[in-house]
Amino acid sequence: MSRMPMLGPETACEQGAPTLEHIRKQLGMLPNFFAGLANHGASLNAYLAFEDQLSTGSRLTAAQREMISLAVANANGCHYCVSGHTLSARHAGVDAAAAKRAQQGQAQEAKDQAMLDFALDVLEQRGHLPDDSLNAARQMGLDDATLVEITSWVGINSYSNWINNLIRPKIDFPEVPLID
Repeated sequence: MSRMPMLGPETACEQGAPTLEHIRKQLGMLPNFFAGLANHGASLNAYLAFEDQLSTGSRLTAAQREMISLAVANANGCHYCVSGHTLSARHAGVDAAAAKRAQQGQAQEAKDQAMLDFALDVLEQRGHLPDDSLNAARQMGLDDATLVEITSWVGINSYSNWINNLIRPKIDFPEVPLID
């Protein structure tokens, strides 16, 4: 049971209501994450604006972004996000086995592995990476713009994980377990 109300366009504030209506029309449903985040309309709109800008200007593929999302969600213990991003990863071409590996911070391609290693280092070290970690990522072909983008994806995913861990919305996707 959710610890906060799940708001819809009918019950959200004037800032959040039109956004929720747009999401519902776009997706054909209103995921509980957005319904919970709408408890503060400005936070909902800010999250979506940040995500839109990152996606629009991304140097990473949709599959790579979902792999980061899965690794970060699992590390943050967000069952809702692991479930949602597993579905999104499938739509981005990531099969179930690769999604499960990504949850564990593992990838088959060397560059994808470097990306996940860097993302999890950023998360675990809260950005205070030693020079050797930064240099290792660069040696694997991740340039500075990509490193900043990966860090941004870690940040926005951590934010959504924390919101979901706080609110505990009902999972409205096929459930996927966290991996220890």
